Amino acid sequence: MALQIVDAKQEQARRDLRRRIARLRRRIDGRVRGVERQGRRLASWRTYVKAYPGSAATAAFGVGLALSAGLSARSILRRLGMRLLRRATDRVGRECWREVERIWAESAPGKTAAKTEGADDE
Repeated sequence: MALQIVDAKQEQARRDLRRRIARLRRRIDGRVRGVERQGRRLASWRTYVKAYPGSAATAAFGVGLALSAGLSARSILRRLGMRLLRRATDRVGRECWREVERIWAESAPGKTAAKTEGADDE
């Protein structure tokens, strides 16, 4: 009789452990899916065009201007186009880095995310 009580307690402990493991797996799976979504969002060029339309237009204009000037390195239009492109990509690069820092801070266990400035704050 005592053996059956011990077996019942062990079986209950096993079931409880399996439930805890299943809950943890679901939580981990949810977090992994969230990180995958964030990664896809960060890797998509559409994200940055929607978030920074002015910078995207400036970069496109700079590329077009640089290409229309031809391959001559001395061309004023080419230098102007490259400068516009560089300024646009520098700004978007800074904003991307802020976004990566925010996501990193949010993913750290036991830490609160730092509030980041919007795209118009500089």
